[in-house]
Amino acid sequence: MAESVAHYRTPPEGVRALGLALTGAGTIRAQNRSLVRRTLTGYAGVLVTSGTGLLVLHDRHGRHRIEAGMFFWVPPGVQHTYGPSEGTWDEFWVLFEGPSTGSYEELGYLGGGAVALVPSDPAAVVTAMAAQVEGAGGAASLQDHIALGAGLHALIHAVGPGCGPAADRSAASSLGRRAIAALTADLERPVRIGEVARELAVSRDTLIEAVRGVTGETPIGYLTRYRLDRAKVMLADTDLPVGGIARRVGYADPAYFTRVFTQRVGMAPTAFREQVSRDRNDRGQ
Repeated sequence: MAESVAHYRTPPEGVRALGLALTGAGTIRAQNRSLVRRTLTGYAGVLVTSGTGLLVLHDRHGRHRIEAGMFFWVPPGVQHTYGPSEGTWDEFWVLFEGPSTGSYEELGYLGGGAVALVPSDPAAVVTAMAAQVEGAGGAASLQDHIALGAGLHALIHAVGPGCGPAADRSAASSLGRRAIAALTADLERPVRIGEVARELAVSRDTLIEAVRGVTGETPIGYLTRYRLDRAKVMLADTDLPVGGIARRVGYADPAYFTRVFTQRVGMAPTAFREQVSRDRNDRGQ
């Protein structure tokens, strides 16, 4: 006979607006039946810790075999069926909602790639799921619900992006990191994505997806952010003029560098340098 623990919560007003809000969490031991053609208004996450079974998202993706140690997301509004195919299985489950789900989907999380996967950090996922169940059982205050929401972010991070089985994910991560090293090896030279792809013996599209899997951005998007981070260090720690810094991080035109910096950082390079200087003076550094 199945043994279950289930907690359902209605978060206080305003918690959902913080990004993620837990609405339910529980465990089921010796689950011997499937949930059939269910549809949810929010997201569900399920970790199977023993047994095997099937997941079917009826509106997309097809059928997926689930084995012990695998995690899967169930999106809102998608009719689904899942459960053990033979005997029983044990599971943790969570229910949640919030505006951050859309952003995570765009970054390739919450089933943005593979629907069912082996988590990036299995031990951390078990810990995070157990914490959600325990926390939901005692959640009463605003602080409790905020802590549960923060725990959901940690859970999503531990599960990792949905880019397939662990071996494929590891290979993609290795390629992405090699691509990043090539892109940032010499910031002063122009970067051509096609040349980096040929250097690494992959297609341009494969390179772009590998970098996106590691950084959440295209190669150019990541490189722009990296260049600005390096520029911030030089603005803070050197007396180099803005034009010299621009050239060292790959911008031949200082005026263009200033426009990009201002748009992305929210202030001009000279204003950033002045702010860092004031902050250091205030701290007596």
